[in-house]
Amino acid sequence: MRRAATLLATAAFAIAGCGGGGPADDAKSAVKSYLNAFVEGDGAKACSLMTNATRAQFVKRTKPLTKTSDCAGAIEEIRTQAGQTAMDTLKKVKISSAKVNGDTADVRLTAGSSSTTAKLKKEGGEWKVTGAPGTQ
Repeated sequence: MRRAATLLATAAFAIAGCGGGGPADDAKSAVKSYLNAFVEGDGAKACSLMTNATRAQFVKRTKPLTKTSDCAGAIEEIRTQAGQTAMDTLKKVKISSAKVNGDTADVRLTAGSSSTTAKLKKEGGEWKVTGAPGTQ
């Protein structure tokens, strides 16, 4: 179960998307889009919000647990193994700050007393994850 939780964190923080306001708001929106897709079980959308390299790395890292080379299938398997309590925790993640430097961004995520930073970059004109805890 601990391994499933680690892989869930990997998936949850492998973040990307498209946005709304200025660059910092767009990066925050990308994070929210990914989390929503993941929690709602839309693995195809969640995977589309990762950079190509991050998606490939995610699939490779999770394959021993998920037994699949399909990103959307891997997300669904991780969600199933992690359970509803983990999904409920993900719903409570707060997106706090975003620092943008050209085509890269760092977005701060907080859950309870824990926090982490997701790293994004522009790919195809949209913010997509390039590195996050568990994907590097």
